[in-house]
Amino acid sequence: MREQTYSDIQRKKNSIIDSLIRLGIYKKGNKQLYELTLHELETEYQLVNPAIQDLSF
Repeated sequence: MREQTYSDIQRKKNSIIDSLIRLGIYKKGNKQLYELTLHELETEYQLVNPAIQDLSF
């Protein structure tokens, strides 16, 4: 598995954030989505969209 670069991670985060916004989610607790880590975003996305198992954005 290749190492993910910063821009790859940012691209994936932005994609998940866009998907969450389309689902009507703008914050998690008291944090804006852009403040969350990739792992936190992936977890949140899986919670609101449990049918999605593959997060290959």
